[in-house]
Amino acid sequence: MSAQPDNIKAMPGQRRPMEVSIRGKIEAARRHEKKHYTRLVTPAADEYSRPQTVEIRSNNRVGQMGDLVSVDCKLGGYTRKPFKSTDKETGEISMVTPVDMTLDAIE
Repeated sequence: MSAQPDNIKAMPGQRRPMEVSIRGKIEAARRHEKKHYTRLVTPAADEYSRPQTVEIRSNNRVGQMGDLVSVDCKLGGYTRKPFKSTDKETGEISMVTPVDMTLDAIE
């Protein structure tokens, strides 16, 4: 897998690699070490599916509780400490490395 260079320019109406637009209702907000963390609940795809919940990190407030917002974000992530997991059916032991996704507001 090759790394994406930062100097890629988006065509008009297109996003750069690793950029996403998130739309939802502000469910909660907190502040930690000079950063704002805003939890959004997104609209469900249909009446039988559940809405998704995401958290966006930003330098400034995204909005107030209950606001409907649309935020452009940069997608990121990191790996956590690996751990051993045993399959209950086969007894096979494997290493699992959890991956956490991050969303940083483009400001």
